Amino acid sequence: MTLMLFITLLFNLFALLLILIRPKLFQTKLFRPMITNFKLSVIPLFILIGTLVLQLFFAWLSAITSVTFLDIISSLILIIGLAVWLIFLPNAGYLVTELNLTHREIDKVEVPIWYDIVAVLSLAISGVLNTALNIVLLQFTFIIYFDPANFTAINTPTFWLLTWLVFPLLSFGIYLGRYIRFNTWDLFHPIQFIQKLMKHFREKEHRREAFVFTILLGVFLALFYALTFLNPLWEIIK
Repeated sequence: MTLMLFITLLFNLFALLLILIRPKLFQTKLFRPMITNFKLSVIPLFILIGTLVLQLFFAWLSAITSVTFLDIISSLILIIGLAVWLIFLPNAGYLVTELNLTHREIDKVEVPIWYDIVAVLSLAISGVLNTALNIVLLQFTFIIYFDPANFTAINTPTFWLLTWLVFPLLSFGIYLGRYIRFNTWDLFHPIQFIQKLMKHFREKEHRREAFVFTILLGVFLALFYALTFLNPLWEIIK
């Protein structure tokens, strides 16, 4: 598990470095949307870690003071934090959409295609690794909240069903961001959000496209999670 965390960190740093040094190497402009998308990719990790730290802090305060109200605050922090995390989570996997290489269209100097393939592929993989890491942290959050003394007790069909259900939800969120151009903050305007959503899905072709995109990308992300983090996690909780 520690090795995979280290590899995830390295991929993020490597991808960011390739984006930042591209203008210096090839005398072209920095493509700032990639930097923005990279920052958004790591935000869910900070939200989830912050939620877990706060929840554990109030749970600890409740345990040492025997104040029941602190337990309620602890639970509210977990519920609200997870809701916010789920809203931001598609930003982690959204980096896979950078594979279209549209940033090359604004270049006034031709950048070698091999460089952009390495750079954008690294960026996409960093996003997928961030996504897988988020899922693992979610699993540990539930383990710590429901049964911190006995990891194996949480190893149930319900636990794994909820884990796998996150992937299609995540993939659908990425679809909304890529093809309807929804941003996380659009949820602060729910009426316009719903209207735009309904208008898009009135088209049968869009409904089919969203379904196929959600299933295929969801399977891809789930397989990547299984490849990278599932075995180390299984060794811990089996």
